[in-house]
Amino acid sequence: MIGAGHKTFLYVCCFVCSLASSLIPDTAAKSQTPNPHHDHPNDKDDRDAIIQIGLFDLRPTLSVSEEFSDNIFLSDRHKKSDQISRIAPALTLQSNWQRARLRLIALGEAGFYAQSDDDDYLDGETGISGGFDIGPALAIDGKLNLAQHHEDRGGNDIPTGATEPVLYTEQSGEIAIRYIAGDIRYRTVLARRNLDFDDSTLAGGTIGNNDDRDRTETRIVMRASYPLGRGRAVFGETAFNQREYTNLPDDQGIYRDSTGYRFYTGMTFDVTNLIDADIGAGWMTQIYEDPVLQTNEGLSLRATVNWHVTRLTTLDFRARRDIDETTVTGASGIISEEFDFGVDHELRRWLRLRFNGGYEQDHFEGTKRTDQILRLGAGLRYDLNRFADLDASWRFDERHSDETGHDYQRNRALLTLRLKM
Repeated sequence: MIGAGHKTFLYVCCFVCSLASSLIPDTAAKSQTPNPHHDHPNDKDDRDAIIQIGLFDLRPTLSVSEEFSDNIFLSDRHKKSDQISRIAPALTLQSNWQRARLRLIALGEAGFYAQSDDDDYLDGETGISGGFDIGPALAIDGKLNLAQHHEDRGGNDIPTGATEPVLYTEQSGEIAIRYIAGDIRYRTVLARRNLDFDDSTLAGGTIGNNDDRDRTETRIVMRASYPLGRGRAVFGETAFNQREYTNLPDDQGIYRDSTGYRFYTGMTFDVTNLIDADIGAGWMTQIYEDPVLQTNEGLSLRATVNWHVTRLTTLDFRARRDIDETTVTGASGIISEEFDFGVDHELRRWLRLRFNGGYEQDHFEGTKRTDQILRLGAGLRYDLNRFADLDASWRFDERHSDETGHDYQRNRALLTLRLKM
């Protein structure tokens, strides 16, 4: 049963939805002709929702949603269902300068569980990014972000018996240089990320130590591309990384610091705005300081494809094979293979239907554990007017694991109202 506080939240959402659809003027948003190259139908509407302040564009948005989940802790035997109310405001300030760029963001999300109050959370993020075109062949960009996030109970690296989500802070920054020499385009990126996880309160009042996950990741990416003709280019990319943990050794007596590299080669396509793709394959290696942890290496893959089949239908595809971090006992890392696809179709100018699916296989290197994850989903979005839309969706995910206790199935139903002030 929904508590009084959540009933009030629902009443407020309904009132805001009604107010948005009735009071905000709808200036023929449903009668405009789509761009022949299938620009997003709301591009112009988004522009109308922007507040201009001198040489800056201010874009405030607000999202409120209700979710029902039948397995909030991703458990196989002890499923618990709950209703989650979320509110997510966002504010973006973007410059309109000629040769320079500046962007400020402030994001937030608060989640409230109807029954499991201990899982309520408050996330937030602030960031600044900018760049400058030094000349026609040289540009520099950079960004800094500070965020507080959470991980729901039931995750691989969350201590067994945790009674609340794990909070962590993330500090990240990067600087990128783009340079054109003749027909060759170069791009170099230096990025750094710091993660700091709070400890967990466990059943019985004891404390679960998450400091073993605290780390700093440094990454250098160098990419060169050469055009082969209209809308096509071949590229080569090299990436180096260093992952340094704060606590050495960790509670298991292991030194988890590592260094790695990835080599990619591939092609990009941009065919008259109908098909755009970035497809690359190569080799990856992650070498760990502790000899107990085995070296991870193998084929690396990255693919992104968007195909605007017609003015009304879009297909997208994503694939990835990479090495992820984990502190699961005995595992040096996770070699993750992911494949995702989606179909987006406009039933009407104001009504959009989407189907999506995905498959993921995670190999916990150094152990016998392999997880297989299936994802399915469907959604329907109704544009109330230029400033508001309503989204109803269903999502299903299922995990099968070689280790007992890690299987689960979860169904989620979501209703989201998005406002663009």
